[in-house]
Amino acid sequence: MIAALRTFDLVYVTTRGGPGNSTSVPSYEVYHRAFGLGQVGSAAAIGVTLTVVIFAISFVINRVADREVS
Repeated sequence: MIAALRTFDLVYVTTRGGPGNSTSVPSYEVYHRAFGLGQVGSAAAIGVTLTVVIFAISFVINRVADREVS
């Protein structure tokens, strides 16, 4: 799940988020907003939110894995 949220290169190389926005992922959206549209503030907000979501998912997965081991 974390790898799916981090996927950028495959989307960028193959479709660049298209057709329309059907294959856009959060990491590509950060790139597109920052460098394509010049909306650096919203790109930074998406990046920070993405980081917090990935951290939260990682934390939950590690807590569940620790319970199963003990």
